[in-house]
Amino acid sequence: MTYGITAVFYKNYQAMKVKDANGKRKYKYIINTGSSRSSKTFSLIELLHQICENNDNFRVTAWRDTKKDARDTIWKDFQKVLSISNRLIYANRNKTESFYAYPERNTYFEIHGADDEEKVHGLTQNVAWLNEPYKISEDTFDQIDQRSDLIFIDWNPKRSHWIEELSKRDNAIVIHSTYKDNPFCPEEQRIKIESYQPIEMCSVVINNIMSEHEALYYDCKINERNLALIDLLELQRCQRNESQSTSNKYKWQVYGLGLKAEKPNRIYTGFGVITNDEFDRISANSYFGLDFGSTNPTALVEVKYFEKTFFTKERLYMPISKMSVSLTEMLTILGVDKKSLIVADSADPNRILELNNAGFYVLPAIKGQGSVNQGIDFINSQKNYYTKESKNYQEEYENYEWEVVKGVNLDRPIKKDDHLMDADRYIKNFLQFHLGIK
Repeated sequence: MTYGITAVFYKNYQAMKVKDANGKRKYKYIINTGSSRSSKTFSLIELLHQICENNDNFRVTAWRDTKKDARDTIWKDFQKVLSISNRLIYANRNKTESFYAYPERNTYFEIHGADDEEKVHGLTQNVAWLNEPYKISEDTFDQIDQRSDLIFIDWNPKRSHWIEELSKRDNAIVIHSTYKDNPFCPEEQRIKIESYQPIEMCSVVINNIMSEHEALYYDCKINERNLALIDLLELQRCQRNESQSTSNKYKWQVYGLGLKAEKPNRIYTGFGVITNDEFDRISANSYFGLDFGSTNPTALVEVKYFEKTFFTKERLYMPISKMSVSLTEMLTILGVDKKSLIVADSADPNRILELNNAGFYVLPAIKGQGSVNQGIDFINSQKNYYTKESKNYQEEYENYEWEVVKGVNLDRPIKKDDHLMDADRYIKNFLQFHLGIK
């Protein structure tokens, strides 16, 4: 007996079997994207089970950001599938090390955290599975890639990620799925997902059968246009979503259609990306923004202004409590020129004094009523680029949002994981006046 044999399972199985002109496996990277509840995870677990059951002297590894995260997700799901399909009797479970052994095959299924450098750099596996690797760096992936023959990835494309570039390779295939591909999707979850669909994304509107306004007020009981039943039912559902205020374009795109979408309350959009090498070649003065953090990350950005454009490079993202040296020594190690202007969080004047006493040129950030929003408005009015290697900056940039309560935008940023955004604003807002930027 097997569990969860779905369309997603068969698509992955078929992709794994495709050969190139030389008779070798065509796809090394099988990338699953799509909405939640589309059966990606359980379908891959079932497939990996079957790989383990049918191969001798084999190692299959599954990776999450951390080992704890892997135990809380992959490990539990793996056990669930084995239990449902009555295959626990064919595998030996090791709770401490988190692996299953298939004794008759000398085959192993193991879970690991990408934060374990020893495992990342030391393990060789036949098949690797990266489960929702949002925080796994491209460098870490490269290490796993070098030691794997075949790699499966599943994720929900909510934001930009190195997986998007990986998917463009000739030996990569993307399998897209939604909740409709999962026959085992719980009914209450299906109803919840479909409650997000707005009238503007109803098929009759998308296909230009009627306008958004017409669709909203169309009398489905009369059905004068003789709409097909499937279109009529969808239209009725969308009308109900609008009347009950459950429609949400962003949530429908992400959770219903499995597409990457811009959050409507994002603060920054449209920033470009360059490389560190390109940044270093820009012939302009370097300025620095600094946000202090003892237990939270201390964030340092290097900013250049050239041809009416801001360029930003992440230089530091680490709590002071975790630094092996003082902050002044850290800045020296990072090569920060003591003649370069640093604009730092004015809430910690003692640290500013400490840095100035060490010979650095540090000024307090401009603060006051409305300064945060003014700084944000200014940055949004300019051209901005950041380096692709600035991973923490990218993470904060893509998740920097306005606070929304009961559908009302409060016009203030959510105070969470915004350390680099603050440092960036400190220096750019200062340069607005220092350089006379309009």
